[in-house]
Amino acid sequence: MMTSPSSAVADPRQSEIDELRARLAEAEETLQAIRQGDVDAVVINGTAGPQVYTLLNADRPYRTIVERMQEGALTLTPDGTVLYANQRLAAFLALGLEHIVGQTFGQFIDAEDRPLFCSLLTRNDPHGGRTELALRAADGSSVPVYLSMIELMDEGRTIISGIVTDLRWPKQRMRELVEANAKLVTAMAEREWAESLLRHALKMEAVGELTAGLAHDFNNLLAVIGGNLELFSARTDDDWLKARVDASQRAVERGARLTRQLLAFSRQQSLQPQVMAVNALLLDIEPLLQSAIGDRIRLKLVASEGLAPCLVDASELQASLLNLARNAVDAMPDGGCLTITTAAATLEDVPGQVRGGRYLSIDVTDTGHGMPSEVRDRAFDPFFTTKDIGRGTGLGLSQVYGFMHQSDGHVTIDSVAGSGTTVRLYLPVTDMIAPAPPPPATVPVPQSTPQSRRVLVVDDDRDIRELVVEVLESLGYTTVAAESGPAALLVLDGGAAVDVVVSDVLMPDGMSGFQLAREIRRRSPNLAIVLTSGMTGPDHAAADAMRDLPVLKKPYRCEDLLQAIETALHVAALDRMSA
Repeated sequence: MMTSPSSAVADPRQSEIDELRARLAEAEETLQAIRQGDVDAVVINGTAGPQVYTLLNADRPYRTIVERMQEGALTLTPDGTVLYANQRLAAFLALGLEHIVGQTFGQFIDAEDRPLFCSLLTRNDPHGGRTELALRAADGSSVPVYLSMIELMDEGRTIISGIVTDLRWPKQRMRELVEANAKLVTAMAEREWAESLLRHALKMEAVGELTAGLAHDFNNLLAVIGGNLELFSARTDDDWLKARVDASQRAVERGARLTRQLLAFSRQQSLQPQVMAVNALLLDIEPLLQSAIGDRIRLKLVASEGLAPCLVDASELQASLLNLARNAVDAMPDGGCLTITTAAATLEDVPGQVRGGRYLSIDVTDTGHGMPSEVRDRAFDPFFTTKDIGRGTGLGLSQVYGFMHQSDGHVTIDSVAGSGTTVRLYLPVTDMIAPAPPPPATVPVPQSTPQSRRVLVVDDDRDIRELVVEVLESLGYTTVAAESGPAALLVLDGGAAVDVVVSDVLMPDGMSGFQLAREIRRRSPNLAIVLTSGMTGPDHAAADAMRDLPVLKKPYRCEDLLQAIETALHVAALDRMSA
């Protein structure tokens, strides 16, 4: 059989078409395999050589973003098995990815937060869900995170995609902010407290200065009135007039007590501090305290042992304790218990209020009705009282306040309505040794002959100066008067024979009675000196230097002045004999 020439020669175009068809079928087959997930990579030969394309290559930009972001990323099955996790999540858990993928994500969550995760995992919400929980890292540390998850469909399969946000830094910042806010609130409260203390101190200082000035002037008036009453009483035999004079003198004494309380509050009273054991003083005045509070109130003393002595005016401390005892009686109308406790204490320094250091505390505690806050805050104010008119001056606690501050101490009140009151006195302790009590005096102070004594009277108040001169001359003394310290020194420098100087403390012309006494001591060490005043004034340095000089408190009786002069003359005579 013969073949035709045309059929024997192959068509080159047909072979090219067949090749293209084969390649297209191969490409379609490859695409179908890719769609079905049967192919992991495709190798394409090109002019630049073979190129390998994988799924990782195809979505490389997105994977790079996921791997480099600061949040953790994960993909879960509906039962919580990890299909994918990025490096950031692995860093949260301090694990390699090989220890995370394929594991149940719930095992990486704190046990107490797993119910939150399970609830989030099973929530059928197209908008997803979110919650705050804590992961448990491989090193045992807790990592607070914010977890957001949403369901996605992948060719009919459900997967869960999640974003994990690290909350450690925000929580640390929040803690720092909370701490800073707490410090700010504390600082503001401390500043407000300090400002309230300052306002109170300024108020008390201003009231104290006003009170001191009034008390000083009032003392001088009482001294003139009382002295003239004594002179008048000595010159009349009329019983009716003597009775009126006695009543007037009793009024002067009440006024004198009032001014002493005012001066105590203003910290201007004349104090005679001495080294003493407070426990011994309490034992000495226990009968006096019991008498002051009566039989319906039980007195209990609780004294700590081994307490250091204090440098304090014993008589004023006794007066303060009696004041507190009387206040306690008013707070316990139906009876009760008054407890006085001593102990060692240490106070921190509060500028303008408390000097830090060692103190001895005296707690005076009653079981009375206590004070509401509005009463407690004003308890130390002068003239403030809750008693009925005529039953109190409102100066008892203010006297205690002034005395404690003048003694370089401190005082506080702790009281709640219905729960009793504790007034706590703080006295600075000293390293000095308390002296043994002196033996009773057996030799009376000899009385000199007034006619042989010359007295220099120094006082800037003319009425008082003239009164003292008249009183002394009526008793037989020879007198010379001066209206100020410099004038008194001129008298002494002029060669006047003077046996004793009687001087006021507060005087003008830049020289107080203490300064005058110091200058007299420098010139004539054995000259007798008697100081008279109701207040010490601001010259504390000079007052401390002349502490051995007794101060006769105004207003005084004529017999008190006479006794003070004779005592000073006797002491001066003893000093001359021992010199």
